Amino acid sequence: MIEPETNVVAFKPRSAVTHHPRSLMERIYAAGSLAIRADDRATKMAAIMLQVLGFLVIEEILADGTPRRLQRAEARQAMDRPWRLSKPPFSGMEGLPDGNGAFKHSL
Repeated sequence: MIEPETNVVAFKPRSAVTHHPRSLMERIYAAGSLAIRADDRATKMAAIMLQVLGFLVIEEILADGTPRRLQRAEARQAMDRPWRLSKPPFSGMEGLPDGNGAFKHSL
């Protein structure tokens, strides 16, 4: 009798993707905001640097799902929760994407 064999493939867990701070800022400005996982420390460290320079707003996502804006001194203590990174309100409202459709392909 032939016994069925299982095809089990072990995958390596993905490591956190690290991006240059300039790339991070471009993605946030194009989308308006960006969600960051709780364990993505490399992106959070780049975000803290950009927040200090005034290029983005960091909000901590609390257990009930509500965002709480982090001040510059609070960001390092809130590394264990997910964050939302938003474009600062240079003109208009916070988190509005740049371009107003400028990236759409037109013929």
